[in-house]
Amino acid sequence: MTEEEDIDALAAEYVLGSLDAAERARVAARRAGDRQLAEAIAAWERRLGPLSEREPGLAPPAHLLDPILSRIAAAEANSGAGSARVIPLRRRSSRSWAFTVAGTALAACLALAAVLLNEPFGPGAPARMDCGSLYKSFWEKRDREMYQRISPEQLAGVSRMALRAFDACEAGDEQDAKALFERLDRMRY
Repeated sequence: MTEEEDIDALAAEYVLGSLDAAERARVAARRAGDRQLAEAIAAWERRLGPLSEREPGLAPPAHLLDPILSRIAAAEANSGAGSARVIPLRRRSSRSWAFTVAGTALAACLALAAVLLNEPFGPGAPARMDCGSLYKSFWEKRDREMYQRISPEQLAGVSRMALRAFDACEAGDEQDAKALFERLDRMRY
C-alpha cells in the first residue's frame, strides 16, 4: 500500500470508530499536525456524515445485548481478565483487488471479441443458410423411382456428397455448400 492509501484507510477507521482508544488518541494527536490526514478525515466525515443523520442511534434490545455481555464476561473470567487472544485483521492489498478487476475486465473483453469475430450481427450481417432445410429439400426433390433406377453404390455416392454439402454449410462455408448442392441437382441418374 502507498502512504496515501494508508492515510485514507487510517482516516476511514478513525471516522468509523473502529480504532481502539490508544490508536484513536494517536490519530487525534497526529491529525493536528498532519494536513493530509486532517483532510482525509474531513473527507470521510463528509461521506459518512449523512448516514448518521438519517437515523438516530439505537440501543440493541436487552434480550439480545444481555446474553452477549454475559458470554463475554464469562469468557474473560474463564481465561483471566484481559488475557483473551486478539487476532488482528489483515488488510487486503489494493493491488490484489486491482489485479482481480483487471483480470475480469480482460476476460470479458476477450469473450466479447470472440463473439464479435465469429458471429456477424446487425442490419448488414449476412443471413446464415438453413442447412437442415437445404439437406431435407434436396432429398424431397428426388422421386422414389430414382432410388430404384440407380445402383446402391451410386446412391451411397449421392448420399456422401449431400452430407459433405451439409457439413460445409454447418461449417459456415456457404459457397462450397451451394456449389455441392447445385452439382447434385445437375446430376443425371
